[in-house]
Amino acid sequence: MTSACLSQIIGTAVIDRGFQCTLLNSPERALAQFDLTANEVRDIVAIKATSIEQFAEQLISWMNGRDVDWL
Repeated sequence: MTSACLSQIIGTAVIDRGFQCTLLNSPERALAQFDLTANEVRDIVAIKATSIEQFAEQLISWMNGRDVDWL
């Protein structure tokens, strides 16, 4: 996975309120449109956040602990 894919998830959530709501409340459905492995989806779905800011902080922390191709 690349940081570009994860950045796209956050970017979409910032500009699209509907996607943001889906990401926070039904993340598996929101993530289905992205090229993620089952393990990546599992790990991202485990993020518990009530705001996009919290989600982004936790996602960045998760990214820093994984082998992410920072472009």
